[in-house]
Amino acid sequence: MIHYEFPLNEKTRKFLRLEEIFIRAETQLANRMKASGCELFETLFNLMASASRSDLKVELIQELERQRGKAEKLIRTKKNIALQVALKKHRVMLEKSSIKPGFYFGTDKFLQEIKARSDSPFGILSTDFPEMQLWLQTQTQQSRRLFFKAKFAPFLPIKNAVTFLNSILRESAKMKIHKSNHARYEIKLDSSQKNDLVLVELSENLGVIPALSSNKYAININFNSMNKSNKVNKSMNFKIGVSGF
Repeated sequence: MIHYEFPLNEKTRKFLRLEEIFIRAETQLANRMKASGCELFETLFNLMASASRSDLKVELIQELERQRGKAEKLIRTKKNIALQVALKKHRVMLEKSSIKPGFYFGTDKFLQEIKARSDSPFGILSTDFPEMQLWLQTQTQQSRRLFFKAKFAPFLPIKNAVTFLNSILRESAKMKIHKSNHARYEIKLDSSQKNDLVLVELSENLGVIPALSSNKYAININFNSMNKSNKVNKSMNFKIGVSGF
């Protein structure tokens, strides 16, 4: 099955984007191949630009507390109690965290120079950067990992909170099987409910891509061919779920 996620507002889109950047960082750090490290510098700067904003920290704390308030109104079960404990833990970790806003490098001239070069059309290249060539040739793979782990460490409370909130959002979606009408389908929404995320699951054998448009009253899905010149006109089964914080 192929899984698609469609955020319905900017807040959800922001949380999903952040999660993807953190996943990219973990994947790059776990890569056992001899990598240049340039990709990790780019990822680090992406995090510094997006995850160091003070308003993001406040927004995450508010959402964690809102979710805890909702959980407190539910019947007390082991699962619900564990959820409340986890939500409180993530909030406390965020409150204790200290992340310098923006591109803060302190006295690290090496990082400052790399950031300046990352803004060029060619990105970070060692060709005309002797300091980078020296760093690449003198640092072992393990020392590079330790270097970047230390740089990513301040962002861990943001990562853990975003990942946890996104998991709550995904788990609240009730996936149901539907059948499209000539590659189209419309789902009516309850406008009194908060809808933040649409999940779609398709068989990979169908060879189509869902395109979604929505408003507060309905979600419309068109299934398009990978080859945009080929029009899809067949009915198909798929799963869809809508969730909200």
